[in-house]
Amino acid sequence: MTLKSSRNLLTLIWVVGFLPPFFILAARTYFGSYYGDNDKEAWSWFTPNIVPTLGVIIGTLASSAVGKQTEEKTVDSFFFKLTVALSILYLTVFNLIFILEPLSDSPPLETLKRSSLFLGIAQGLVTSALGAFFVRSAGAEN
Repeated sequence: MTLKSSRNLLTLIWVVGFLPPFFILAARTYFGSYYGDNDKEAWSWFTPNIVPTLGVIIGTLASSAVGKQTEEKTVDSFFFKLTVALSILYLTVFNLIFILEPLSDSPPLETLKRSSLFLGIAQGLVTSALGAFFVRSAGAEN
């Protein structure tokens, strides 16, 4: 698989995985009262858990789109599959937090904060793996 096609697939996974929790949070904010007067806190929890990774992905794609690719680099198939698996795992857990949150006995913001205990570990792993496709190889490409 080429670097370009692996980046495109990983980007698609992340965009698709980002949209459901974004729309859930946006709807809960728009229709009010779910988080009470703490909508900003909910968004403050959401943003660092997903936006920086998407920003790196989209930024790398944007710089690649305007740069010249001199050759089609290939990627290690095992590492690519591992990165896809970690991405899907992280995004699934991230989505489940929002889907299962109403079933919790805790207040919604407490559930979000408590999920940070395990989400940070998964985010560190997936971000490290994604770095090989979007950060490290971006400079070597042009």
